Amino acid sequence: MKVSLENSSPVLLVLDLQELFTSAAGPFENVTSDALVENVNVLLRALREKQLPIVFSSYVLAEDLSDAGLLTDNPVVQQGYFSAGSDWMKWDKRLQLQNSDILINHNRPSAFHGEGLSELLESLHVDTLLLCGLSVNNAISSTARDAFARDIPTVVIKDCTGAAPWEKHIEIYFQVLEDWTAQVLTSAELLEKI
Repeated sequence: MKVSLENSSPVLLVLDLQELFTSAAGPFENVTSDALVENVNVLLRALREKQLPIVFSSYVLAEDLSDAGLLTDNPVVQQGYFSAGSDWMKWDKRLQLQNSDILINHNRPSAFHGEGLSELLESLHVDTLLLCGLSVNNAISSTARDAFARDIPTVVIKDCTGAAPWEKHIEIYFQVLEDWTAQVLTSAELLEKI
């Protein structure tokens, strides 16, 4: 799928780069997140220079897990890792967040299931979604598909999007997105177009 970025008003949406998902010491033992976080930081600096709005959305469940749904019996969820207030829900310490960044939460893989992302995008007067974070098969794909269903053109930024440690066929996920749902670009390709 091709997305026209000429004369667009994009927003960057960063998903789930929380300690739970990025830490080598966490339950998912992600030992490959260093390059991903650094790539995201480089992109953040470039897009801030262009004065684009930046939104971080984190996957968080209620303390009592009343919104856990089908994850209620998952051992990691049961141990409180996903619960609001858990240190594992904090953004990765290596990320270069700024006070101007907008922080929201979601309680399902798609960022559209949470704190009013659709309304936020409308209030920001944006028309294109730039998407990155973790993981390409779950949160990224779910959010991209929900954006497609809402007629929001979406670009997935390949070098700023990672996979969960057990997702071994990352290129397939990008190809599926590119075939129908979103355009997949590297950050360098993106920055040439906006």
